[in-house]
Amino acid sequence: MPSASFYRLPPNLLTAVEQRRAMCRVIAKAWQVVGRVNILCSDEELAQSLDDLLWTYQAGAFTPHGRDPQEPVCLYVGSDATALRPAPALALVGLRTLPKALPEDARLLDFIPPDEASTADARQRYRLLREAGYTMQTYTLEA
Repeated sequence: MPSASFYRLPPNLLTAVEQRRAMCRVIAKAWQVVGRVNILCSDEELAQSLDDLLWTYQAGAFTPHGRDPQEPVCLYVGSDATALRPAPALALVGLRTLPKALPEDARLLDFIPPDEASTADARQRYRLLREAGYTMQTYTLEA
């Protein structure tokens, strides 16, 4: 059965960089557990920001990543998941709606920023995934 984990970003992470650092911690943990993670970003600016932060999000931490599908963590831009390489986890970052053709065997990681519009979008994605038969989990990240 497919599964999805939603991570609520706390309101005390006020800047976009702080929120993205929290996302990097989740993505790094997923990589450590499952080995390969795809990250699907809503736009190029967000993908570049995550690409930069995965080098520096935490002192002493490194998550091997890049745009090359051979990397353990691979960044993509867009809303079409059909072009992604096979991986056991897919992080959705900055997307307002679910991408087309979600991989059936990948664990989904989704993030809920504290602003109202993003929260409403995340609720809609949550509902659609639950209706599609996903096992759902929600976590609140600590600052």
